[in-house]
Amino acid sequence: MEEKSRILKKANEDQSRPISFNDSFGGGDNQLRFLLKHLPDESFKDINLILNSTNHDLIEKEKINVLWVHHFVNQAEITNLGSKEYVDKLDWIVFNSNWNFEKFVYQFKIPESKSAVIRNAIEKIDFKKKSKDKMRLIYHTTPWRGLALLLKVFKNLNLENVELNVCSSTIIYGKKFVPLKKYENLFDECRNTKNVNYIGFLENKKIIELLKNMHIFSHPSIWPETSCISAIEAMAAGCEVVSTNLGALYETCSPFATFVGFDRNFDNLEKRYTKALLKSIKNYWSNENQNKLRLQSEVINATYSWDVRSVEWKNFFNEIRELKT
Repeated sequence: MEEKSRILKKANEDQSRPISFNDSFGGGDNQLRFLLKHLPDESFKDINLILNSTNHDLIEKEKINVLWVHHFVNQAEITNLGSKEYVDKLDWIVFNSNWNFEKFVYQFKIPESKSAVIRNAIEKIDFKKKSKDKMRLIYHTTPWRGLALLLKVFKNLNLENVELNVCSSTIIYGKKFVPLKKYENLFDECRNTKNVNYIGFLENKKIIELLKNMHIFSHPSIWPETSCISAIEAMAAGCEVVSTNLGALYETCSPFATFVGFDRNFDNLEKRYTKALLKSIKNYWSNENQNKLRLQSEVINATYSWDVRSVEWKNFFNEIRELKT
């Protein structure tokens, strides 16, 4: 486990991170943990895998330097990609979606010749037949991605026998992350809203179990997702996904999700999302939709599983080692 320990140690000791790797269980950090779990130690031989950080001190001249980017172009940790001096030190840059890759090429003019796209992955999720006793919606991502807008939509719909389960907190980013007061107020609003179950933070394994009993992942995203693991997991669990098309969401969720065109006028977005969500609720039990959800689960589990993605990473590391020699 020498090679894996080396990569993990470097991630833990990276002082340029705003939140330590040990304390954070955000999407990119968990992807690294899963990658280390699913690949054999020898796959990382001669590889210096750097996660979401353009800190010059993390470069190792004697190794193949691979930067793995999950962040959006405006996040401070990766601004050095605008520096030719830094980019020249890298051998490869791996992006989690084509959408994200294209944004970085446009923003920083990074060389396409040293870029690759390897999508995120999940553990396979068993499809479970959903209960018909009530309609269960879920929101299981950070609050700034659209929770306030979703609460407005849910209150306006005011539907009996429909509940919203909110698994959202800032704890996922560790003790050093100071949540803004507005999010605490938002969580209180969830607690005090009829038919809303505010669950807060749950470990990923418990989220997966909860998803198996949910009907719709309601995600009126106002955040430019660079992939969206929450949506991938929801689709694998057989949930309907109702989302905006902002960022990489269309790439990640197409052709299965119901999309609402993003609008920076949130009043307009609220109206359009309300209409789409209501339609999805009403059509949920149709034979056509049920067939789609079963197919969706099969396809997502087949194409986004770590069984598939670990082979892709293993082959990538083998190829870049060969190119280096």
